[in-house]
Amino acid sequence: MKHLIISIGCEYGAKGNAIGKKVAEDLKIKFYDRELIDSIVSEVGISKDIIEKVEEGTTIAGKGVKGQERGNFSKYANLTTRAMYVQEKIIRKLAERESCVIIGRSSDYILKDRTDLLRIFIYSPDNIRIKNVMESHQLSETDARILLLEKDRRYHKRHLAMTGSNRGDRHNRDLLINSNLLGIEGSAKMIEQVAEQVFAE
Repeated sequence: MKHLIISIGCEYGAKGNAIGKKVAEDLKIKFYDRELIDSIVSEVGISKDIIEKVEEGTTIAGKGVKGQERGNFSKYANLTTRAMYVQEKIIRKLAERESCVIIGRSSDYILKDRTDLLRIFIYSPDNIRIKNVMESHQLSETDARILLLEKDRRYHKRHLAMTGSNRGDRHNRDLLINSNLLGIEGSAKMIEQVAEQVFAE
């Protein structure tokens, strides 16, 4: 296949990460999940606390040498803006460098102008997602439901702040997949087949 980028957005508990990893393994291309991208961002001086604040959609004002808030003279006066800018630059560089699968981090929006991009969104019924979270995190149904609601709220708020659109908006995706229908391997195979057809040499 030609150079290709597969961006996978997913609902928490819908096994999007596992599906993306399987796709990358089968196509023998790089795999970048949220944690790996965040670790790269942290290497350039953005702390984990700031990354978490960005994910929550919280604004953090930068401080001057005497503790006062910085003015608007700097593009990076707002630390959340700086963190988002660095994250965008890293995602663009990863996409430019090599074929890869990128999980989340609004990569579908950041890379929307590329012609070698396939935008996927993985979802699943709430009861299935709750069951998956109960199993993966060893939680009760009540606690899994609370965690799911918190993750949905956080990811939606972050994506809305960065893109101005909802995470699962079909107009911003090429393919929406209910992972409960085909499972991890079946969902991965569907993505691979579409990628092979669209990006065949």
